[in-house]
Amino acid sequence: MSSFKLLLLSISVVLQTTITLSIITPKSSSSKDRPLLRQFGNGINERVLNSKEGYNRFGLENHYTSDETIPCLDMQTTSDSSSTTNINSNVADKSSSLYDISSQREIREAYMNDNTQQGTTESDRIHGRSSGSGCCIIRLTGKDAASVRLLVNFADDFFDCVDCGDNEHANYDADNNCAAGKLKDLGVFRIANNVHAGFDHNVDEEDKMQVLYTKLIPEGEDEDPMLLPLEVGDLVGTKSLSGAHSGMSTLFDIGNQITSAVLGMDSESTNKLLDDCSHATTTAKVEMKSNNHEQIADTMSNSYQRIIRYLKPKPANEQDEDAQSDEAFWPHVDSTFLTLIPLPEIAGLEVWCPSSQFAESKDMSERGEWVRPCKPSVADSESGEDCIHVVALAGEFLQLLSDGQVSTCIHRVIAPNPSPKEFGFESSNKTYKPRVSAPLFLRPRIGKAAVLDVETDLRDSDNLGLYFEEGLMKECDGMRVWDYMDCMSPNN
Repeated sequence: MSSFKLLLLSISVVLQTTITLSIITPKSSSSKDRPLLRQFGNGINERVLNSKEGYNRFGLENHYTSDETIPCLDMQTTSDSSSTTNINSNVADKSSSLYDISSQREIREAYMNDNTQQGTTESDRIHGRSSGSGCCIIRLTGKDAASVRLLVNFADDFFDCVDCGDNEHANYDADNNCAAGKLKDLGVFRIANNVHAGFDHNVDEEDKMQVLYTKLIPEGEDEDPMLLPLEVGDLVGTKSLSGAHSGMSTLFDIGNQITSAVLGMDSESTNKLLDDCSHATTTAKVEMKSNNHEQIADTMSNSYQRIIRYLKPKPANEQDEDAQSDEAFWPHVDSTFLTLIPLPEIAGLEVWCPSSQFAESKDMSERGEWVRPCKPSVADSESGEDCIHVVALAGEFLQLLSDGQVSTCIHRVIAPNPSPKEFGFESSNKTYKPRVSAPLFLRPRIGKAAVLDVETDLRDSDNLGLYFEEGLMKECDGMRVWDYMDCMSPNN
């Protein structure tokens, strides 16, 4: 084992035994009372609570469909930062795909609520009968699809290796047993306040899911970030880990493009505010020494990757062997700009699609529906071009900085039993195939320079202040974006 790797392992030990490290500088900008930000946070919480009363009418007559309510965009990674264009541009580079690459205007309109659009009938509106869920499906092709598929393979490799490290598993492997054992022994360790990494093989002892929590430390311009816990690399191998980084890089690029298009930000503002796991231009690289653990924590990306495996749900009772589903994740929103998830083969994710006509109805069944994002029903490619789909969910920061023009995507995860064919299982057998998901969470930077200047950073956004009182953006102006969390959720 290299001395550098031993150094980082010793840092991990220090981090595990440290009571609390601060990953951010002292907050003075958030100490001032900001009632509109607090109102904004309360509004999101109320929407989440209301969604819990809603229904999934999948398969029933006249139910909301994925094709109807969730737009599909065609995108590709940028060749360089200069490709970011004005929000009103309809010009896009189409050289690398057989599809018409979505323009920034099309991206923005796909995320905006339907009541900002000109259409008055269901067929005219982008989201059909819904006012907009804050969710889009992104279609990637060619090298972009290939790189994201490597990330999906990494997730499968990880859990395969964890299983092969179990001496009761049919494919038991002694080397994997050693690496998996170290990872399980390490558990989930805290790096700083609300910042952690590690592997939880049974979250909350509920037998619902297993989660690998990772943190990324940006390296040089042409180097892959360092992924913690380091034991993951030992378990899956260099090739699989490198493939994961390739997929993450693609998703970061796509996420940056979407956020830039929706908020009307140029590349300079995007680089300042969005943490794409690159060093911000004003951030100096910290020397990797064991006594520098606090500085190392400061250099970690605020964005991160998770690998989740949903376990076979238990029946409602011992007699009910045909129970259809169980909520692995209750309805919630993410504290992100975007959450990007390669669409798993097995369904489970559901997003809340509020009704554009009956949003205030006393009958909760009319207010909207839970919809499962699915691959578009139209054939992806008759030419055989490699293709993969990514679900992109708007987070709290995208709704906030769009001043309500984009809804934070309320979503949940249902862990299905193996019998229903529509969940991706063969109806002829009861063999359970776990659902594996690899979401990437694109969040704001935490550095001192990540301060919003409304006039400069959002100058092309055409903010209309649709849902919140005039003055919300004024409260946000001149404040570090990540500090909004303390104002929106002061008790967290």
